[in-house]
Amino acid sequence: MVRPRLRPRSRPRLRPLPGAAVLAALLASAVLAGCGGPSDAELEYAGDYAGHPHLKVAGYPTTDTLGLVQQVVWRLADGSSDRLTKLAASEGTTAERKDASAAWVRDYGKGAQGAVTADFQDDPTDRQAVVLTFHATGQVKEIQLRQDGHAGEDGWKVLLK
Repeated sequence: MVRPRLRPRSRPRLRPLPGAAVLAALLASAVLAGCGGPSDAELEYAGDYAGHPHLKVAGYPTTDTLGLVQQVVWRLADGSSDRLTKLAASEGTTAERKDASAAWVRDYGKGAQGAVTADFQDDPTDRQAVVLTFHATGQVKEIQLRQDGHAGEDGWKVLLK
């Protein structure tokens, strides 16, 4: 039996849509004008998120408490006691907060560079305990979060003790 030869199909030629150039120009001008671009804080968060191991989470954090704990672990991993101090609750003097921050970085910085689990305890109304487990070093650290400022107006902060 002789099989008939199949001719290859030619692909239809794609033609640009007339409005595509206009749409591209509008999008480019919106980006250049700053409309809808990410903020500096969003860019910093994205860089931190991409540059660190992901935090393993247990318990029931809120968006704010989870974000704070992520930043605490990232500052420890980076060895950035100054940036860790900025996350601190207003309890104690500035010098005490700076000393505690430096001690945390010294004691837990190496462990924070690897896998970390954050176990969120209790229901966060105005305070929450979080147990951090640093898997690379086997260390465990319980930290306390609380609403800071008058009636919590300064948001969630970590007690550096």
